[in-house]
This record gives sequence, C-alpha cells and structure tokens, in this order.
Amino acid sequence: MATAARAYTGFGLLLIAVHLAVGGSAGIYQAISLAAAGTVLLAVGVYRPPNAAGWLMISGALGLFAAGDIVTHATSWTTFPGPADVLYLTSYGLLLPGFVLLGGRTFPWRDWGGHVDAILITLSLGVAAWMVFLDDKVPLAASSETVVSFAYPVADTIAIGVMIRFALLPGRRTASYWLLVASLALLIGADASYVVPSLGGGYKLGSWLDAGWLGNYVLIGAAALHPSMCHVADEAGGPERVPVALRRMWLGGLAVLALPIAAIAEELTGRRPDVAVLFVAMAVLIAGLVARGVLLVNELERERRRAKDSELRLRMIFERAPVGISVGRGGIMSETNPALQRMLGYSANELKGRHYSELTYPEDRGLDVQAELDAGERDSFSVDKRYVSKDGRVVDTHVQMALDIEDGLGIAIIQDVTDRLELEAQLREAQKIEAVGKLAGGVAHDFNNLMTGVLGYSDLLLTTLEPDDPAREKIEAIREAAVRASELTQQLLAFGRRQILRTVDVDARDAVIRIEPLLRRTIGEDIRLVTIVDDEPVVVHADPTQLEQVVVNLAANAREAMPDGGTLTIGVRRDGDTAVLTVADTGVGMDEATQARVFDPFFTTKPFGSGSGLGLSTVHGIVGQSGGIVEVESEPGRGAHFRVRLPLAPVPRFAVA
Repeated sequence: MATAARAYTGFGLLLIAVHLAVGGSAGIYQAISLAAAGTVLLAVGVYRPPNAAGWLMISGALGLFAAGDIVTHATSWTTFPGPADVLYLTSYGLLLPGFVLLGGRTFPWRDWGGHVDAILITLSLGVAAWMVFLDDKVPLAASSETVVSFAYPVADTIAIGVMIRFALLPGRRTASYWLLVASLALLIGADASYVVPSLGGGYKLGSWLDAGWLGNYVLIGAAALHPSMCHVADEAGGPERVPVALRRMWLGGLAVLALPIAAIAEELTGRRPDVAVLFVAMAVLIAGLVARGVLLVNELERERRRAKDSELRLRMIFERAPVGISVGRGGIMSETNPALQRMLGYSANELKGRHYSELTYPEDRGLDVQAELDAGERDSFSVDKRYVSKDGRVVDTHVQMALDIEDGLGIAIIQDVTDRLELEAQLREAQKIEAVGKLAGGVAHDFNNLMTGVLGYSDLLLTTLEPDDPAREKIEAIREAAVRASELTQQLLAFGRRQILRTVDVDARDAVIRIEPLLRRTIGEDIRLVTIVDDEPVVVHADPTQLEQVVVNLAANAREAMPDGGTLTIGVRRDGDTAVLTVADTGVGMDEATQARVFDPFFTTKPFGSGSGLGLSTVHGIVGQSGGIVEVESEPGRGAHFRVRLPLAPVPRFAVA
C-alpha cells in the first residue's frame, strides 16, 4: 500500500497542476476533495487500524470541507464570511479531535509534562506567527469578520499543536505523520492568505490558494493509504535520529525565542509591535513555564522515589538471596552478599578487592568458559565450579556469570551444590544396590528351586539307607551343604526384597528379649551385652523372624568389630511415629569410604573366605521391604552406631458397646 500512497500522491498533484493550468475547474476541485474523504474511509476498511476512530472523524471533516467547496463553487456569494465558512469551521470540530485520536491506545495520555510542553511551544509559535503575518492585517473589532479571521488560524494552530505533541514522543515518526504535518503546513498557508485578502476582497477559483487546500486533501489521503497510518504516533523503527530529550530542548528553546524574534521582526519592518499581545503572551508563557517546572519537579520526585524503591528491592534481593552473589569488574570482587560470605567463610571486607581466582580450586582455574569471558569472547556462562573456603574446605558450586562487555561490570550467581551432589551420589548408590538386589534376588530364587530338589532327593536317599551304611555319611554331607546354600539364598532373597514376609503386629522389644540369651552365648565372654528398651510397647508391622534376623546380623557385625572385646548396646524406643532399633558397639569403627559401601552386597572387610559379605546388605533389604530405613554413624576407633527406623503400627480402634 505504500506504492498506492505514492501513486495517489502523484495523480493528485497532476490534477492540481491541471486545475491551475485551466484557470480553475470546480469539477476537478470537488473530485479531489470528495476523493480524499472516500480514500480515508477505504483505508480504514482495508487496514482496520487501532486508531480507526480518529481516521473516521478526519474523513467526516474532509466530507464537510468538500460540502463547503460545493457551496462555494455553486453560489455567487462574495462577502466574507459566507455560508461555506460555516461548513469549513464546523469541519474543524471533527478534524481536531480526529488528529488527537490518531494517538491510539498506546499514546501516553497522562504524560502531563509532555502536554504542557506541546501547549507552550504551540502557543509561542502561534502568537509569533500572528505578530509577524497577521497582527496589522486583522482588525480587533467585535464583528463576524474578526471572529472568523481568528478562528481559522487558531484551529490550524491547534492541529499543529497535536502534531508537535506527537513529535515529543520517543523514537522516529512514521511516514503518515510527516504527510499529515505537510498537509497542515499547506492548509495553514492557504487559510492565512485566505483570511487577510478576504477582508478587502473575495476568493477566486483557480488562484494559488487552491494549490494549498487541494494539496492538503491529497496529502491526507496519501497518509491514510500508507501502511503506517495504523500507528501515526508510534515509532517508525530503527534508531531515532534526534533523541527525544534533545528534540524537546530545541523545540522549547525555539518557543522561548519566538516571541522576541517576532517583536524584532516587526520593528525591522517598520511596524510597531502590539505590546498588549506581547505582554499577555509572555505572561502566559512564563506561567506555563512555571507550571512545567512544577510538573518537572514532581516527575523528578516520582522518579527518585521509584529509583529508591527499586534500589531497596534490589538491595533486599541481594542481601537476602539464599545463593551467593558477587559483583565486580575485571574479576575483582567489589561487593558480595552475606550468603556468599557464609559459603566461603570470609567477611565482606576480606572478599572485597580479591580476584576470583584466589578463591577458585586450583584444578578449576583453567576453565575454558571463564577464559573466553575474561577475553571478551562471551558475555555469560553457566558451569559447575569449586571454590576453597577460608578454612580450606572445598565447596562445590554451580556458577552463573553475566558480563556487560562494554562497561566491564560482571555479576556472578554462586549456588552451593554440595548437598545436591551428595544426594545424587546417594541416589546412584541406591540405584546400584537396587540393580544388584534384583539380580541377586533372581539368581537366588532359581538357585533355591535347585536346592529344594537336592534336599528332597537327599532325604529320600537317607530313608533307604541303613544307619551303618558307609554312603550315609556322604549323603548327609550333601544335605548339609544344600541346607547352607538354602540359607544363603534366603539372605539373597531378603537383600533383593523378593522374599515373602509374613508380617504381623509385633512388639520390637520382644524381638530383642527373645534372642538376648542366644546373643549372650554367641558374642563371646569378652563382650558385654546391654539391652535398653522402653517401658511402653513399641509395636511395628513386620515379620517377627526377619526382625530377629536383623538384630542377629547387626550383633554379629558388632562382634566382628570388637576382636579385643567391648560393649554391645541394643535398644528399642519410640521416636514420634517411628520405632527405633539401635545397635551400637565400641569397636574399631569405620572410615567414610567403608561407610559408603557398608550395605553393598558381598562387601566385607574380613580376609578372603572368612565371610559372605551379605549380613548388612540382608539387613538393608529386610528393613527396606518392611518400609523402614537404616542409618549408620561411625568414626575410626570410636565404634559404630546403627539405627533401624520402622513405622509404628496403627493403633486399632475398638467399638464401644
């Protein structure tokens, strides 16, 4: 449609040239005016712009202008003002609001400072133009001629004021905006020349005034046809050639100088300036400047409050953020938040002025992304990185870095991920144990089926042999080996959580009390056994046999940890809605590496061939299958403390008769 706008403009200018060449043609004149009104309506229908109300009002105004043209050309009225002037001036009642509504919904209607600026600039320029061109040509008398002579330039000046207000918006103006400005310039020139001669003569068709009015019609139609008609007051895109602040400055400066320049121009042309008009205009201008100053002060105060509120919000985020934040230039930390100070163990003053590399773990100082950022090849990165705290601890972190390459200001968000890495390691360990458990459980199930056959056939063979048969001893050895293999498969099934548990409500204290005599005989005389149980029942929903197996396995593990004797303490207590079974020893203890693998199947610290390594893994499997967890605390030389946590059984509700 930009092409259509150019074609319309070219064709319109051609018709204007023909009109002037033939000495004036009422048909051509009316065709151009009516075409302008219709073109605007057509453009609104095609584009359906958000500022359609403004364009529709402009189309209505052009229609009234065209009606006035028809009246002018169809009558022989020669006096001023005439019937056509009524239609012309009425059309401004639509034209001026139409221009205002072209701003659309995105226009800053509440920007009172911008409105005052536009009013002051327009008023100053309008009064200056009146003083230079119309002051001594329009008599200040109470007559219809004077009223109409004032009305035209005042209406045109208001329209220019709207365009000046649009010019004070940020960004570049659109093509439609400049076409409307050009159309108003032609309209003002024609109207001003029409007003003055009409006081002493009349309008003649085909005069050069027609070029101004008809050019106004053509340019408004072209502005409506251009695609930018949807956003007359919006930005045209691309960088603005003159910043809005500078635009306001030179327009305001021009407005301030306009009145003195106009007075000087009148003096130079031999006319006496109208002191009253100049005084009133200067008084209004000064009052406007004072009002603008008040608005500017209020606006600055609002901006100051907004900036203060924004700073307070950012400061609160900075100070209270749960992650570390560092701000600085060139890798030098200028400001750090409390979270980072707690993470690394330094105070704010200790961190200020230090280079990040001083705190970085040596192996992480050569990260590629960090080198690229330092070289200005990138402006951000996200990477896992280690720091060294003040006390020498290695802190695992995830760092997100952003850099303003031009300013050199960088900000780093540093999150401590030590706990996350530990949880990930625990998850991987649990998944490994789960996988091994499934494999061991599957193998044990099939192996147990084979051992069932061996036991069965061994029993059948033994029933057929005499007590003194030499083969009987060999068959019994086979059966004993099968029994041990079957017991091993039961442990594997428990570890793999594939053993069928016969769960009932059982008091965990009973499991300890029942096997206490057995434990005293098996742990040895050099180990003292201490049992501590609650006075109240500690009822859990579990398999009693398997629960006893847990106690036996933990006690056996404690016995192996105390080769020179010691104390084995077994306790049962309540902890909220959890039952806690504790088995503690005063043995050799375990380091962190051993604790990390203590529940692994087939893991043992005994010499090769001295144990299966399934005792604690079986405990882990039984407890997990019963809905509980096993915790362990130990240090080398300070013994081990195992805690089995099982959910308490729900208390049964009995009906009351």
